[in-house]
Amino acid sequence: SNPVYQRAKRWRASTSQLSHPRFNLWGYGEVVPDGVGLAYSILPRSCVFNITALRSTGWTDKLSELLEESLLEMRALIEADHVP
Repeated sequence: SNPVYQRAKRWRASTSQLSHPRFNLWGYGEVVPDGVGLAYSILPRSCVFNITALRSTGWTDKLSELLEESLLEMRALIEADHVP
């Protein structure tokens, strides 16, 4: 079997967006042992994230820190663009 195809079938990052108003408690897990599950909901004035992984991978703390840092940088750029 083609090695690229075999590698492409393995999803280390599993993401999905859940923004329906009836989804207020949600989340899901990683699909491979060394992977991460990242669910997110885009709301009118905020975003909600759910990050899951097996504790042994150490993914969740670092990923949540990097995600927060990126979101704060995006907010600063948006706010700077709206300064009169």
